[in-house]
Amino acid sequence: MPKKDLLILGAGGFGLAVAEAAELTGQWDEIVFADDRWPEIQQVGAYKIVSNIANLQHLASSNLRAIVAVGNNSLRQTWQSLLRELGIITVSIIHPRAVVSPTAQIGQGVSIMAGCVIGTNNIIKEGVILNIGTLLDHNVIIEAFSHLSVGVKVAGGKRIVQNSFLEVGTCIPH
Repeated sequence: MPKKDLLILGAGGFGLAVAEAAELTGQWDEIVFADDRWPEIQQVGAYKIVSNIANLQHLASSNLRAIVAVGNNSLRQTWQSLLRELGIITVSIIHPRAVVSPTAQIGQGVSIMAGCVIGTNNIIKEGVILNIGTLLDHNVIIEAFSHLSVGVKVAGGKRIVQNSFLEVGTCIPH
């Protein structure tokens, strides 16, 4: 099966982390960015910046998939809606060093970073960020466009409401 190209919206630190995770999966021909600093800045790390957000419609192709990699929940939701309107398919990126239960349900546009453990029967909805070392016990629901920062721990059966931001090291016990 031919590989696809990945467009990452947001060329900041988190965008680079998502690019690295995507690259480690080995499933992409090319990884490029869209960022509002373009055309002034056309490169970030080893990656090309090919557009700003306002010109995304010029990039749509059947070979292109995209993910929004910005920590701001409302901006991530706005940009993911824009991708949908443009017919650009969003994908989730799961770092190969994350542990994800086969019974977990992962929505579109989700970022799961290194060291995450996603337990049995979890539901991770659209546009969620699970940053480095997030631990989710069983039967957890993470509503759309939430952001769980580095090292967040959530006990079994909990629900994190839509657009939540949990700071580094937050613990949600039983």
